[in-house]
Amino acid sequence: MNAARTLHWLLLLPSLLLLALLLGLPLAAMLARSLEPNVLLSFTGPALDNYAYLLSRAYYLQVIWRTLRLAAETMLIAIPLGYAAAMLLQGLSGRAGNLAIMGLTFPILAGPLTVVLGWMALLADGGPFLGPLVEAGLIARPRLLGSEAGVVISLVQFVLPFAVLTLYTGLRQIQPPMHEAARSLGAGALSRFWHVTLPLSLPSVLSAGIITFSLAASSFISPHYLGGAGQLTLTTLVSQFIMATFNAELAAAAAGLLLLLMLGSVVALTAAIGRFIRP
Repeated sequence: MNAARTLHWLLLLPSLLLLALLLGLPLAAMLARSLEPNVLLSFTGPALDNYAYLLSRAYYLQVIWRTLRLAAETMLIAIPLGYAAAMLLQGLSGRAGNLAIMGLTFPILAGPLTVVLGWMALLADGGPFLGPLVEAGLIARPRLLGSEAGVVISLVQFVLPFAVLTLYTGLRQIQPPMHEAARSLGAGALSRFWHVTLPLSLPSVLSAGIITFSLAASSFISPHYLGGAGQLTLTTLVSQFIMATFNAELAAAAAGLLLLLMLGSVVALTAAIGRFIRP
């Protein structure tokens, strides 16, 4: 048994070393940089002054709140849509199911920049999506570019394939005899969903929630191109610190705050949904 366990660790060692090299060292360097003084703040030795500075300014608190709010809104919209799509996808089989999965993964393969550029054209006032409706007098001229609504629309479209695939995998793991047993006891379609499908799929709902929230909170392209300078999030704030003010220390502190907030949100989400997951 000990020999087998040693062999397992030896096989994992190259991957662990690569992970430590490509993720651990840059992360440690970023956190160390966030504890250093900069052109705005002078202090002695490694300290948390950069974090205190960001957390003591109303402007940066608004950026933090906007980041969390946009991520939460994206997750709350994407999960129900993804769940419904996953259930429809589960009903497909053969070539139709394969084509549906290929179509679902196409936006991922196209890349977020291509998708955002498409949304910039669609959400413009005179674009092909809203332009005809405005000209016909059916709707007032909206302002989606440079707004949080435009960012959320793009983020939902970006994270939706990840949510659907995660939920689809969880739904497929539910054994058909569970539904057959509920049906034999007289449970209708709604009752089977509420008492069988939903409880057994909660682990995949939790996974999809964590994935969509993390992707939305760490997204840069959508807030940058669709939100603009007036709708900064922590990711675009990091870019502004680096590119505009050349303050790498505050940029590292903002990135560290984003990491801590994401970890805290994941823990809170796990605690909130985990209490409903039956062992």
